[in-house]
Amino acid sequence: MSTFAPPRPRTVLAITGEDASDFLQGLITNDITRLGKEGLIYAALLSPQGKVLHTFFISNRDDGGYWLDVHADTASDLMRRLRMFRLRAKVDIKDQSANFMVALGDKTIGFTDPRSPHLGNRAILPKGDLPMAPPDYDADRIAACVPDQGADFGMEEVFASDINMDLQNGVAFRKGCYVGQEVVSRMKRRGTIRKRMALASFDGPAPANGTIIMAGDARLGDVRSSAGQEQALALVRTDRLEKALEACTLITADGVPLTLTLPENQS
Repeated sequence: MSTFAPPRPRTVLAITGEDASDFLQGLITNDITRLGKEGLIYAALLSPQGKVLHTFFISNRDDGGYWLDVHADTASDLMRRLRMFRLRAKVDIKDQSANFMVALGDKTIGFTDPRSPHLGNRAILPKGDLPMAPPDYDADRIAACVPDQGADFGMEEVFASDINMDLQNGVAFRKGCYVGQEVVSRMKRRGTIRKRMALASFDGPAPANGTIIMAGDARLGDVRSSAGQEQALALVRTDRLEKALEACTLITADGVPLTLTLPENQS
């Protein structure tokens, strides 16, 4: 695996200042102290209602601060929200995309993608020219049931568990409070997780993003991203899927038969 740019544009933010660690710890779904051991963590900023606003990767900077690797189309909103939460904390938040970039590759760079070992490594590198990600990168991501913001979900559309964050090292259930934590904890405690991003395997090319998935007369969910092959991600109701499987009901999307595979726990 050579070094290449992500398939969708990313923005690099620098979070610095003596309060940077405590500031992030009080906002994100993951535990910032994991960086001491893991080097790279996956996390989200949630709304008070528990919906995902932004997902991102966090890594250490040499000056004691942090890098945030975030979807480019939502980066300005993330910066606005972080600055709103800053209040009197001694924290600086800057866009460093003019000088640094996100790179994907093998173990010669950065750290393993915490969502799945099948996705190689991620790193923040000085700005330069990189080839675009090969098509099989998104194919591998989809096969691993790893959704990506901008491709599979938007802001305030899903809960963290809907996009498998609790299964893919994106949620720390033993850390202190953060925005939206009560909703995340309650869903886990009560077993009320009703949606998952699943792998949809078709008998032909995957239908377009947004195509409704049916089991008889019951709507299971809809197709999300594909990589031009016979697999796609799909956001589905797990309770309805279970009933369909028990009844051996044919599952289709736009008339095309498919099978659905729920994600494995990577945490």
